[in-house]
Amino acid sequence: MLELLQQALAGSVLVVAIDPGKVQHRVWFSTGNGGLLAGPMSVPSLRPGLDEVTAAIRRLAGPDGALVAIEATGALDGSWVRALEERFPSSVRVFAPSETAAARAQLGRGVSGPMTATAPR
Repeated sequence: MLELLQQALAGSVLVVAIDPGKVQHRVWFSTGNGGLLAGPMSVPSLRPGLDEVTAAIRRLAGPDGALVAIEATGALDGSWVRALEERFPSSVRVFAPSETAAARAQLGRGVSGPMTATAPR
């Protein structure tokens, strides 16, 4: 696992960061080469939101694919993690809230900024 944490992503990999909520999820789409591509956007936490995010990933991901990072929030993230893993095998990473807060602090964003998706758990 440590080796995976130390590997840099290719600049063209689409990184999708998802911050789950009860009614809506916040979603960011970015690459190392292009920066923020779309978002932050709010999508419904139900099936229409999942379908919207899936369509955006398929539209924005290049040949290097996508990495989907979702914050672990108990019941709020579970169904999305399973569905996204089915749609994008081996591309989903789940982060503990403490990991995302620490990453934001290291980047100087404080704890209220968007989740970063650089290291899988």
